This record gives sequence, C-alpha cells and structure tokens, in this order.
Amino acid sequence: MLRNTIGEEKEQLSNIVRRLGSKLSGLALTCGFLVLAFGFYLLLVPPDPAMSPRLSFIFAGSLGFVGGLNILCGLLLLLGED
Repeated sequence: MLRNTIGEEKEQLSNIVRRLGSKLSGLALTCGFLVLAFGFYLLLVPPDPAMSPRLSFIFAGSLGFVGGLNILCGLLLLLGED
C-alpha cells in the first residue's frame, strides 16, 4: 500500500534542476556582463547631473537583480547535489 517514492522524486527534481540550471546560468552570465558594461560606462563617461540619480537607481536595481539571481542559482545547485 505504501511505497518509497524518494528515488522517483529525486530523479524528477534532478531533471527540473538540470533544465532550469542551464537557462538560469546563461541568464546570470548575460546579466553579469551587462552590469559590468554598465559599470564601466558609469566610470568612463562624465556624469550628467540631471541623469545621475536615475542612473544610480538603475545600477543599484540591476545589481540587486543579479544578486537575487545568484542566490536562486546557488539554491538550484544545492538541490541538484547527489
């Protein structure tokens, strides 16, 4: 009547992590390069006083997004461990 489904659930979770992991790692790599390019842009181009508060808000938001994505990828890696 009762059966052990731990193996089946582990395999299903491993398949989900494998599918999501490649997509999320590509997204994290792309976002990281965009944030890096945006940071270099802010360092090299003289700041415009009118745009400065908006740019710092966008940059802080993009860093927060990459940080959240990094945490999600780390949790997926932990779930996929055998």
